[in-house]
Amino acid sequence: MAAVVVLFRLATLAMVAVSIAGGVDIGAYTRIPLAIAVYAVLFAWSAVLITLVLRREAVPGWVLAVDVAVTAAGVVVLPLAVSNRLFDTLANPYLEPVTVSVAVAVALVSASPRATAAGCATLAAAYAVGQGQLLETGADIGSLANIIGWQAGTAVCCLVFIRRLRRVVYHLALATQQVITARERLAAQRAHTEERTRHFGEQLRRYRALHDGPLRILTAIAGPGPAAHPDPMVRRQCAVSVNVLRGAAPDDPGGTLTDLSLALMEAGGDSAALGLRVEYHFANLPDSLPSGVVDALYRASAEALSNVAAHAGTTRARLTAMAGGGTVTVAIVDQGKGFDPETTELGYGIRHSIIERMTEIGGTATVDSHPGEGTRIDLRWPR
Repeated sequence: MAAVVVLFRLATLAMVAVSIAGGVDIGAYTRIPLAIAVYAVLFAWSAVLITLVLRREAVPGWVLAVDVAVTAAGVVVLPLAVSNRLFDTLANPYLEPVTVSVAVAVALVSASPRATAAGCATLAAAYAVGQGQLLETGADIGSLANIIGWQAGTAVCCLVFIRRLRRVVYHLALATQQVITARERLAAQRAHTEERTRHFGEQLRRYRALHDGPLRILTAIAGPGPAAHPDPMVRRQCAVSVNVLRGAAPDDPGGTLTDLSLALMEAGGDSAALGLRVEYHFANLPDSLPSGVVDALYRASAEALSNVAAHAGTTRARLTAMAGGGTVTVAIVDQGKGFDPETTELGYGIRHSIIERMTEIGGTATVDSHPGEGTRIDLRWPR
């Protein structure tokens, strides 16, 4: 925009300089001091305008208004200082090129249809007043209309161009900001992933230390081997401690200690004392849940693990708890002997302590089992 405004103004001032030289050559100036004053003001103001535009800062609206006013005044006054011979001899004897450059400057700098229309109307009116006294034939009137149309048409073309260019710039800036935001989000996600990976590595090292030290000793004391403690209460407490320590070392980066995960580890305590080894998997659990929900999931899980220890004929069970899609899910899975739900009536514990308890808090419980393939119990509560 700055380049077009400056180059166009310099080109039109060069045309004016040529017309001045031609007018002097044919002696067309009848009031030389007045002509000098008009040209001096026009060139001086153009220098000010070019300086302001080249600063590449926002050009105030008053600058455009002064540009139109100075040019319009020159268009009205200059015909008083020249004779008709000037207009008969030169192709561009007047300030026509300057009026076009002024209209273009208004359109490009303001990008406003209203400001452009006002500037063109003012310049056209001034041109008509200045040339009115010199109009003699229909050809003169047609020439005047042609010049005004050239001025307005050029300004409209520049207005359409600059408005579309600004729209492109706006969308480009918007797209750039979206790219920057996406990159920042990606960097944050990567940092979060790296932090979770580092945290998981630390958890894994702790778990190995626990497994190679306290867990091994406590397991031996709680088990049936030669290292077992003779007191059954001590063995039971060691078994419970082993169970809690296993659950306190989650095996995925999303695993954290929460009210629910601690309650579920406690749910496996009694079953651990009976020789059931529970493998825990916790992922993305919310930091807090309603106490009634935690209690129901705890008691239902305890009943499910108790059934595994008592009826499944296996010494291992897997308890998985995770949150996703607006639902908290707890699954208790064993690879025991299983049963056929179609021919075997569900016991009191499953019907009341698990299914009804989950229904009371607005959740659900499902039992899936097949003979020889184990049993799976899913507890679900919508958050």
